Amino acid sequence: MKKLTQIALTALLFVGITATAQTQLKKGSVTYSMTMPNVSEEMAAMGESTITVHFDEKTQATDMSMMGGMMLMKTIVPNENKKDTKMTVEVMGMKYEITDAGEEASKNANGLTNLDNAKDIVYDKKDTKEIAGFKCYKATVNMNDGTKSTLYITEAIAPQMGAAESKLKLAGYPLEITTQTAQGDMVMKATKFSKEVSAEAFKVGEGYTKTTMEEFQKQMGGM
Repeated sequence: MKKLTQIALTALLFVGITATAQTQLKKGSVTYSMTMPNVSEEMAAMGESTITVHFDEKTQATDMSMMGGMMLMKTIVPNENKKDTKMTVEVMGMKYEITDAGEEASKNANGLTNLDNAKDIVYDKKDTKEIAGFKCYKATVNMNDGTKSTLYITEAIAPQMGAAESKLKLAGYPLEITTQTAQGDMVMKATKFSKEVSAEAFKVGEGYTKTTMEEFQKQMGGM
């Protein structure tokens, strides 16, 4: 369970990657399928996973469903101040709100949430594919630690993420992402895009027990 939690947190952080294309679509929802090819049986136990990213010009919210809906995670990230990030987790009937999610988001600001650790980005506009109705082209992100991520991006979608401190920024929004993690390659591919975003997407529901990230991870490690 602890490894599954780590994978979920990695995925949630990664989909916060910055895009700065100046285009019309600055509001919408993107649904991704998430797979991990060539993983162990333990990792395969997480079953079908989906990630939906809701965004407008002020906020980005991410909903993640793992193990066929048995584990649900949500983050709500204001573009201007990651310290106000909210996170909830529902697992096996228990509901938690992570009280220090903002601190965790800021702490990971130099990780997968932006491109501060990227050495360079190589674009190949000849390598194209259509994903969720959008024409995309290849972008390879080479990291300083030697790892790399392969993305297919569209310039038709432009959520406004507040990461002016990043030296490198993507020319478009990623609709397919293959990235290296400690547990193996993670592949996220968009399956659906909607121009409509429910106001509920940016709200935390009721009935959650407040806990810190450390306390939550300890509990998950014991399950």
